[in-house]
Amino acid sequence: MEHLNHIHPPDLHLFDRLPDGFTGIETEKLASILPGPSLIRIEGEQGSPLFVSILLHGNETTGFTAMQQLLAGFGAPLRELPRPLLLFVGNVAAAVRGVRKLDGQADYNRIWQGNRYPEHLLARHVLAEISKAAPIAGIDLHNNTGKNPHYGCINRLDHNSLSLARRFSKTIVWFTEPHEVLAVALSSICPTVTLECGVSGDAAGTKHVENYLRHCLELPEESFFTPPANHHNDLFHTTARILLPDGIRPGFGRCADNTDVCFREDLETLNFERVPDGTELGRYRNGLPPLVVIDNLNRDVTDRYLLFSENRILTRVPVVPSMFTSDVKVILQDCLGYIMEPYEA
Repeated sequence: MEHLNHIHPPDLHLFDRLPDGFTGIETEKLASILPGPSLIRIEGEQGSPLFVSILLHGNETTGFTAMQQLLAGFGAPLRELPRPLLLFVGNVAAAVRGVRKLDGQADYNRIWQGNRYPEHLLARHVLAEISKAAPIAGIDLHNNTGKNPHYGCINRLDHNSLSLARRFSKTIVWFTEPHEVLAVALSSICPTVTLECGVSGDAAGTKHVENYLRHCLELPEESFFTPPANHHNDLFHTTARILLPDGIRPGFGRCADNTDVCFREDLETLNFERVPDGTELGRYRNGLPPLVVIDNLNRDVTDRYLLFSENRILTRVPVVPSMFTSDVKVILQDCLGYIMEPYEA
């Protein structure tokens, strides 16, 4: 478990216009115009504002780049946007270093409920400002570290949330855990979607997000939540996440002497696939199971999903994984991935 961050909570910096140079600056120089977590109000012609969050994880840059291109295309800040925009730029310090989060720092997408970290004070301040602004919708932009399709995540199964997700992708994930993420807190203020935009730096992902955001800014209020003409979709429900116990050293491919568990090299290709029971996920060295599966009620359900036999890790039942990653640092900071099941809305 991450240790408590004892430093002073980061201040929230409020801007009533887009800082000069925002649309052209590189992430490693972002601190020169944004001294830390920042909430930026950008004027629009009419209507309720759109809330957008970027860089909660400092190495997930697609949202930042897409926002730069979008605002430059609209001529901001010299010209008004079609709709007001409330933009939250999260972990600036981590973005400057190109990492998910700094060592000893709370994960900026795990601070929106609770009071364990000083950053929870920052989160409460941000949510209070969002609530006062009464946005028409909230959009949280993220990247995956593993091979995944572009997809939208929702936390409530209502018409407006589903419409936001359907406009981005036919693949939709409904989740309630982890409950400390921004989207869960935001969904009590306005309809909310989290957009998972592929890997950072992919031009197709950036363009997809830019077009989506432009559409949201240009849509009139009365048709904002009208679903797209083709609203057939694959809806999944996240039921559990797969964690490594403290001290377990993961690897991929052939086991090295410094690893406790070695996952199959193509693990990421299983994301969003119907994986049958008996599928091997990896092998481990000693007699202790190297994985724990936790459900949405925080119960250990490892035996429901996984079988450990002859140092092999096998699926006990058919599963649909998501967010499987080969990034060892992300696995240790967060999780190996999630287990989902198809859901009929």
